[in-house]
Amino acid sequence: MSFLARAGYLLALAAALPTAAAAQDARTFQSVDGSYTFNYPLNFALDREFADGTGDVTGVTASSPANGDVIITFLGPRDLGDFKEVSERTRQEITDAFTKAIANLPLIKLKSSSMTKMLGQPAIDMVFQNARMPFGKERPQIKRYVFTIANAKAYNFECIYREDKAAEFAPACDLAVATVQLADAAAANMLPTDEDDKDAPAAGSCTKLELNRRAMQVTDLTSDMLMKDQSPAMVARVRKAHDAAMAIDERAGQNPSTQDCMDVDAIIATLK
Repeated sequence: MSFLARAGYLLALAAALPTAAAAQDARTFQSVDGSYTFNYPLNFALDREFADGTGDVTGVTASSPANGDVIITFLGPRDLGDFKEVSERTRQEITDAFTKAIANLPLIKLKSSSMTKMLGQPAIDMVFQNARMPFGKERPQIKRYVFTIANAKAYNFECIYREDKAAEFAPACDLAVATVQLADAAAANMLPTDEDDKDAPAAGSCTKLELNRRAMQVTDLTSDMLMKDQSPAMVARVRKAHDAAMAIDERAGQNPSTQDCMDVDAIIATLK
């Protein structure tokens, strides 16, 4: 039930964020075509295609003379190219490909590469430092890319902020990564077709897909709850639901029973 990992990530995020940055102070970004959404802090504004503030909305920004460039953009879907999966096994290969594309100047260096979760899938979080002007007054900039594969397509966030303001703006990138969701039409592409899976179980049975759908409901509900309330009581309630759902997933494995789906339904009922 990999979707539940995102709820666990939100629990960690809730514990890390200061009270002043409570989740009720977040807005939801929706793409122009309605294909995805993610949450972002109130001190960000919509970022548009052109520097004069015109054109399509492309992401969110907190750029200002004091902040420097602060931009969060979600990119995709696009073709996979040479990459068919994201995992620890492929992390170095994918990181090398991003490094080749991003670090095309001597002043841009890879700082770190680590595994995380996005869209309910394994993802790679890559942080690059752009020194920009070695003897100038501009401060080093962070260019951060969080990459994953979902629905047989590639997606990634691009987050840009000054290195000396990482403590202020990195959590906004974390929040976007933790809450990004594809629209139902995109998620439907994950369903097996008759051509792809002729042995798919009959509708209504508790397949792994059905269990994952319920897991997504748990994640959506707990995400919304944490966005509205990060009190210790709420965090404890969400953690209890998350741990219970994870236990069901571990019990079910790849061949869940009807009881497994019913048990997750019971968890969903407690969250509504």
